[in-house]
Amino acid sequence: MRAAARAWAELRPGVAIEWSARPLAAFNDEPLEELARRFDLLVIDHPLVGATAQAACLAPLGELLPRPVLADRAADSIGPSHHSYSYDGRQWALAVDAACQVAVAREDLLARLDQPLPETWEDVEALARALPGRVAIPLYPTDAICSVLSLCGSLGDLTAAGESLLSSGDGCERALSLLAGLVPLLHPGSFELNPPRALDRMRDSDEIVFMPLVFGYTNYSRPDPGAGARLRFADVPSAGRGPVGSVLGGAGLAVSATCPHPDEAAAFAAWIASREAQAEVVFPAGGQPASRSAWLDPGIDAASGGFFSGTRATIDAAYVRPRAAWWPRFQEEAGHAVVRALRERERPGSVAAALERLSLRHRATSEV
Repeated sequence: MRAAARAWAELRPGVAIEWSARPLAAFNDEPLEELARRFDLLVIDHPLVGATAQAACLAPLGELLPRPVLADRAADSIGPSHHSYSYDGRQWALAVDAACQVAVAREDLLARLDQPLPETWEDVEALARALPGRVAIPLYPTDAICSVLSLCGSLGDLTAAGESLLSSGDGCERALSLLAGLVPLLHPGSFELNPPRALDRMRDSDEIVFMPLVFGYTNYSRPDPGAGARLRFADVPSAGRGPVGSVLGGAGLAVSATCPHPDEAAAFAAWIASREAQAEVVFPAGGQPASRSAWLDPGIDAASGGFFSGTRATIDAAYVRPRAAWWPRFQEEAGHAVVRALRERERPGSVAAALERLSLRHRATSEV
C-alpha cells in the first residue's frame, strides 16, 4: 500500500496518501465504524461488509466509479474475490489482495524424510501419524472456525447462498471429527499460531513439515537467500471432490463515507485494483494480487515459486463467508467455541449442534 501510494503520487501530483497499520486480529474482528470516521481509505475483510453497510460507514463504489470500471475489475478478479465485497446490490470495496486457505509444505524436509506431499485428507492423517508433531494447523480462534468451514466445504456441506452456516447434512460434525482426530498429532504450538506466525516457524526452523490449512502468503515462496527456507504452497487436500470449499480470505480497499475527497479516493482504489497496477506495483512490492491476469502471468508465477499456479484451483472454488451483519460476532464467538471444544475434546456432534444454535441466535438478533 505504501508503494502504491508513492506510485499514485507520481501519477497524480499533489495527492498524498499516508498509511497506518493495524494488527491482523483487528483486521479480522475490529468493527469499522470508528476507523471509517478517522480514515479515508480502509483495507477491509469481506465478512464485515454487511455490518458496515448497515452502519452506512462506507461509500458505495458504484456511486463513485463508472460502471465499465467496476465491470472490468469484476471480470479480472481471481475466484470470487471481487464478488465477496458485494452486498445488498452494492460494491463496498475492490479486491486488492486475494487469498484463501491452502496447503503448504517444506518440500526439502518431506524429501529428506521420504514422505510424499499429501493430496487427500487420508494422506494428511497418514503423514501426521508418521511424523507426530511435525504437521500443524493454525488454530487461533479466527483460523479455527475458518478451518472448520473449509473442511465442511471440502465435504460438500456449506450452503451455496452463504447466508446460513450449514446445510442439513452432517458435514460440520464430520469436519469437527476429522479436526479433533488430528489435534493430538499436530505441532504442540498449533493453538497459539496464526498463519504468519506458523509460516515463520515453518520457514525458520525444521519443526513443521506440512500444513493442510493455512491462508497463503506468497512472500514465503519467493526466493530470498536471507529469509530461511522457501515454502511450497499447493491446493488444499481433497475429501473426494477436489480442492473445493476452502474459505476465501484476501483484502479489499474501501472508501469511508466521511472521506472529504471520495472521488479521488475511489480513483486510487480503482487504479490499484487494475491489471497494470496489480502486476507492476502490487506484486513487485511484496503484495499478493487479486487480479486473474497476474495469477496467470508465467513470469509472476515463476517469481513466486509457483505459488499462483499451485493454488489457483483452490481459490477458484473458494467459499465466501456470509457478509450479513450478524456474521462477524458469530465468527468471533464460534472461533473461541471451536478452540475450547478441541482443547477439551468435546463430542463433535454436540459442538456442531452448538455452532448451529449460535448461528441461529446471531441471525435472529440481527433481524430484530
